[in-house]
Amino acid sequence: MTRDEVIAKWNWMNPQERNIWVAVKVMGKNKSPINYGWISSEGFDHYPKNYSTDMGAAWEVIQKMKSKGFSFTLNEASEKSGSVILGEAKSGDNMCNFHIATKEIFIPAFRETMPEAICLAALIAQGEGIEE
Repeated sequence: MTRDEVIAKWNWMNPQERNIWVAVKVMGKNKSPINYGWISSEGFDHYPKNYSTDMGAAWEVIQKMKSKGFSFTLNEASEKSGSVILGEAKSGDNMCNFHIATKEIFIPAFRETMPEAICLAALIAQGEGIEE
């Protein structure tokens, strides 16, 4: 999926659907074949963690991305930032940028909350061909 496709899909999903998407695409879990809205892990079905709303769970996404070779930056968009000037973000939006500087791969995402920015950036990074 392209960056724009990932963002469009993210925007129409509810938090539970987002959490399942992150669990499967980023964290390597499987959707439950039996229980809708659950994931399967280690032989058990359960709800995914609240990756898109809970900073503790979002931090696990960061750790997973680090294991895939990414560095990261967390920040807040300001009036002076290029992303606000270019209209990509609003002042005060939270930003997560996953990057592999040696390959010149930089994947920023801006959202109202930091967990959302982290998850969205991680999903976009998967579209860049970065897989385990």
